[in-house]
Amino acid sequence: MLSFQGFSQNGKLNNAKESLKTTSSTTNSSSSKRSSKSSSNDDDSFFGSLIAELFIKLFSYTAYGVAIESPFEYDSSMHSAEIANYPYETKDYGNFIYTDSTNYKIIRLDIYNRFLLENKDLFGNNLGLDFRFLKRFSLNADFTSFSENVSGKRDNFTMYSAILKYHRIRTQRFDAWFGLGATHVANSVNETGFTFGVGGEWFIKKPISLLFSHQTTSINAERVNNTKLLLKYHIKHYRISTGYEHYRLGVSKINTFSLGIEVSF
Repeated sequence: MLSFQGFSQNGKLNNAKESLKTTSSTTNSSSSKRSSKSSSNDDDSFFGSLIAELFIKLFSYTAYGVAIESPFEYDSSMHSAEIANYPYETKDYGNFIYTDSTNYKIIRLDIYNRFLLENKDLFGNNLGLDFRFLKRFSLNADFTSFSENVSGKRDNFTMYSAILKYHRIRTQRFDAWFGLGATHVANSVNETGFTFGVGGEWFIKKPISLLFSHQTTSINAERVNNTKLLLKYHIKHYRISTGYEHYRLGVSKINTFSLGIEVSF
């Protein structure tokens, strides 16, 4: 009777979209009874707030040192590392260079395009750019689309993401970052969620590097995740990348072979 719905209900992409549209409506029974204790001791509250303030300052100082930069790093080469013109301009460095000369970039734009393949019926494309600036920061904008053939009909899944990255480790051989941003799932979902990401690239030996990254987003209590493990071959301003990319789109998991090209400007 409802046989026409067979196409919609079996594909990974359709299942992903349906799961991301579902909102688990949690009813907040907001019966919050506030009992105000007027018999609180003034001395207790004074010492309590003093300890809390000390704890907050100590936590902030430690968190800043771990996430941004510790005092021990102020005199290190990493503190003033510059953005390289492109990775492996020489065999000695990747994305960052220790230099007193002018042989570096104030800003750099990296553009990449990757073809994603799970099987003959499910494949996609990942197009993006990474804009590096102020030595330690980059802005990544990313467009990912999947297409799936189910019973002779084609279904699509599209998402956009933007993430501001802070490059926490900036050595000549290793570059590691974390970032915050947003991801928007289009099609019939039309929802946006907060995104957190981490990643790094290890410049093993010219012309080879290894990249790892993971991004996670929450949309309607479901996850939209992307994990990449890519091997890159560098040819001057260009890179060829190949490896594994895993996507979790709501209830659907997609494991793809990735093949792409990158260029630096």
